[in-house]
Amino acid sequence: MKKIALVICLWAACSFAALGQRVYLADTAFITDIGFGGAPASCSAPHMLYNGWNNTRAKSEWVADVFTVPADSTWVFDTVVVYEFKYGSSPSYTFLNCNLQVYNGAPGLGGSVIWGDTVTNVLCSTGFTGIYKVDVLPIDSSAGGLTGNKRPIMFLKLHLSPALRLTAGTYWLSWSASGPSIATNNENAPQKVLPGRVNPTGQMGRGQYGGTWQYLTDSGNAVGFNKIIKGSAAAVATLGVTGTTNKAVNCLNQNMPNPFSGTTTISFYLQQPGYIKMNVYNAFGQLVTTSIEGNADSGLHQLTFNKGNLPAGVYFYQLTTSSGTESKRMIMIE
Repeated sequence: MKKIALVICLWAACSFAALGQRVYLADTAFITDIGFGGAPASCSAPHMLYNGWNNTRAKSEWVADVFTVPADSTWVFDTVVVYEFKYGSSPSYTFLNCNLQVYNGAPGLGGSVIWGDTVTNVLCSTGFTGIYKVDVLPIDSSAGGLTGNKRPIMFLKLHLSPALRLTAGTYWLSWSASGPSIATNNENAPQKVLPGRVNPTGQMGRGQYGGTWQYLTDSGNAVGFNKIIKGSAAAVATLGVTGTTNKAVNCLNQNMPNPFSGTTTISFYLQQPGYIKMNVYNAFGQLVTTSIEGNADSGLHQLTFNKGNLPAGVYFYQLTTSSGTESKRMIMIE
């Protein structure tokens, strides 16, 4: 983990900017302090009451945040990154589901859904940002104040299919998430803060609770949420020129943890159901095992890979689908 807060902040904004992708918006403001073990910490102003805002899928709770496509511009995007935490979780906690909707105006104030629904899981991958959401003061003594580690902030990378093309105007992203149960704790979207523990001015976050949308404020401070919007080369090339929908996209994610000494989790996203195979090779390109083979449904999948009797070293896992093959490296240690 990086120990310099500035580096972590840049990572949070840019780590998903792969070659051939266009980043339209990197609206992230997390870090205010150094926290647990020297990791970056994100906290609000001392007089504020909340660390985040409930958007638990099982309770039909949503949060939403505004963004603007500038005049004389067109955004063509198929990837959105949002952020979540669940109190009492760990940095290896894995969210399982996220629903996304895009509105052409403020939700609950006349805006209409132009993309997405309330049931489709669009989560492609998730992982730890390296940042902890913390209390300014130990209001909850079990949370540990500025050095608390009870709220690791996770990124949720969402895939939009078909890709969305937006012309100049003001729009809203709205999302709701879920993960494995930890007691009765809710899923939460961490609010955006700036150094000095002050929320940015002009924020317009909204939340839906009990079926009613409302603007979100905390002790007089308007609340906003962190988000990244970007388009793949395929989306820009197709929708940007011809207006056709984006081609099917599958993605293989980096195993977590990596390196690992016993077991590790490999996740992958399938745009469409079909035949798949997951092979594992050693550093010499020799096949050592086939972890999975057969037909699979669309959506996010996870499997646990057990080191077994394999010696420590570098290995490669390769996912084969109808759209081709993709490989990633993993490191086994004693």
